[in-house]
Amino acid sequence: MTSFAPRFLAAVVLLTATPALADSAKALGKFGEWSAFAYADKAGRVCYAVAKPSRSMNAPKGRGETYVTITHRPSDKSFDVVSVTQGYAFKKDSIPEMDVSGARFDLYTQDATAWSRNDKAIVQAMQKSKTIIVHGQPAKGDESADTYSLDGFVKAYDEIGKACGK
Repeated sequence: MTSFAPRFLAAVVLLTATPALADSAKALGKFGEWSAFAYADKAGRVCYAVAKPSRSMNAPKGRGETYVTITHRPSDKSFDVVSVTQGYAFKKDSIPEMDVSGARFDLYTQDATAWSRNDKAIVQAMQKSKTIIVHGQPAKGDESADTYSLDGFVKAYDEIGKACGK
């Protein structure tokens, strides 16, 4: 398990920069529904695979961007960090859930991002699955459910592994 500090730093970077980074980062490729990118920051190389949902149910009005990201930060010895940006602030004390083809994983939240407690298990499940469904409870409104295709995930994951020396 990764410590909180690197995850928090990754959260700040992802929350504030992931969409913009897609413009400034080097695209490693588009693989089905997944894209892979790499860039360098002050600490070193960062590589990530990202996808947007193929379907959303009960999305709150005014919702921001929504995506799942798998991030490697070799300089922090941080690999396979799973995060979900929901585009809304989560309800206090809510526990979002990621369903990877029937395997369910509870997530914890920080503002509009949910983090995995078991990154490696989720990534392993993703490599063998076809879809992810993320259930989240916004601060106001009904629970949302976002479905992500895993078409191309394995190739995108392999590319970020090569780019970040995993």
